[in-house]
Amino acid sequence: MDNSNFPRGIELDCSALIESPDGKILLGQSPKWHNKWILPGGHIDVGETIKEAVIREAREEVGIEIKPTDWFVSGELINSKDFHRPGHFIYFDVLCLAKTEKVKIDQREIIDYCWVDPQEALTMDLAESYSEVIKKYLAYKNNI
Repeated sequence: MDNSNFPRGIELDCSALIESPDGKILLGQSPKWHNKWILPGGHIDVGETIKEAVIREAREEVGIEIKPTDWFVSGELINSKDFHRPGHFIYFDVLCLAKTEKVKIDQREIIDYCWVDPQEALTMDLAESYSEVIKKYLAYKNNI
């Protein structure tokens, strides 16, 4: 395979599926994903654990403190039709509890946000792979 198609090689990413006390989840609208709805998240730095990265990304993108509880899904996404550049991502999604619901978006990575019922989220214009993540979250919640 021609590696020039992937200027950053394989990227390790994480996302925070953040729950509010009333069972809603936080979605952000991202220009990097053609203004589709995503979970807050991003790259994992060298030497950083997945949970540390999720905490940092939540602070940076949506300005809230979270408590990671469980890593519930992982996957791979190659050249997403929704992402703004070629990429090969290995991702880890972590279930997190919101310590506060007051959001302050960074206006760069996330330009809008909403707290939404997970079933309703499935009807929104989600970026590629996020509907699958939310479905896995719902299955996970039904089994605990």
